[in-house]
Amino acid sequence: MASVPSFDPDEFYSRQTVLRELGPKGQQKLRDSRVVVVGLGGLGSISSLYLALAGVGYLRLVDQDTVELRNLHRQVLYTVNDLRYPKVEAAAETIRRMNPEVEVEPVPQNVRESNVDEVVKEVDCIVDGLDNIRTRYLLNRASVKHEIPYVFGAAIGIEGNLSVFAPPQTPCLECVFPDLDDRYLQTCETRGVLGATTGIIGSMQAMQTIKLLAGTEDTLKGKLMICDFRDMYFATIDIFKRPDCPVCQGKIEKPFEAVERVAWLCGSNTVNINPPKPLRIKLDDAHEALKRNFKILVKSSLAVVFEYNGEVEVSLFNGGRMLIKNVKDEKSALNVYNKIIEKLGMKIPTD
Repeated sequence: MASVPSFDPDEFYSRQTVLRELGPKGQQKLRDSRVVVVGLGGLGSISSLYLALAGVGYLRLVDQDTVELRNLHRQVLYTVNDLRYPKVEAAAETIRRMNPEVEVEPVPQNVRESNVDEVVKEVDCIVDGLDNIRTRYLLNRASVKHEIPYVFGAAIGIEGNLSVFAPPQTPCLECVFPDLDDRYLQTCETRGVLGATTGIIGSMQAMQTIKLLAGTEDTLKGKLMICDFRDMYFATIDIFKRPDCPVCQGKIEKPFEAVERVAWLCGSNTVNINPPKPLRIKLDDAHEALKRNFKILVKSSLAVVFEYNGEVEVSLFNGGRMLIKNVKDEKSALNVYNKIIEKLGMKIPTD
């Protein structure tokens, strides 16, 4: 077997540092930068990959889900060998193999009002790999609050949008797209999505992020790019602050707390359940208890995935968060959750 050469950053980035737009100084800025990518689906997997290959020094990868077969036609960090594993875990392993210089922090969490500040803590840029407007609004509000640039991308079917929100210098997401409701928006399940669509938009998000971090001013700040790949139509329009935007004015209230505990994943019969307070669960101990009662499908460093009474599939994470798949309503999902907690010999803490 041929020996594996040692990793040489100068050689790895040699075709990049020769760029007059970047150069060694720009490369060092990337190496010193910290980025959070929220959502590791079609957009986030692509943007994470190119940010890592570009040499961004620290990537925090945030996603609540596990890898499914229907993800693989567009989510390039995963293979069939990663099915059922937490996306953040599989993505982190892939990125570390491709660029061992990058520090990767996998965060297997769903973003919510109570943790969004922690999710964006001490980063230089937020990259949006999401598929729902509710979580985008949470990120946008954290972006405004902490004055962290937010690279927005959205893709569905064969269309996409892209912008860079950097309040207070620019409008925020809710200046441009106020009062949207996920119940009335298309999803990958209802509209469909071409893998190349998310690939293009995710790559452009990575480009915008690299330019921001390296100090290139020619970005999409204050602009919205609209892409229609049916006829390859691209338009870039100016966007403006709304004088009455409550987010920019710091007058927004917190409207999401009531649904913090239970959240349905977009376009699937999968529900995420958070305990009222984190549980002290050791996955190794939980694995031993669960395998006495259920068929274990996956045991990883971040989750235990098992079959519950037939078709229901459960992913248990540290802290007591669960993904419960193949359930039809909230009541049945909570019933499954409570019974599993009982099997673990624990009680659900009250608020």
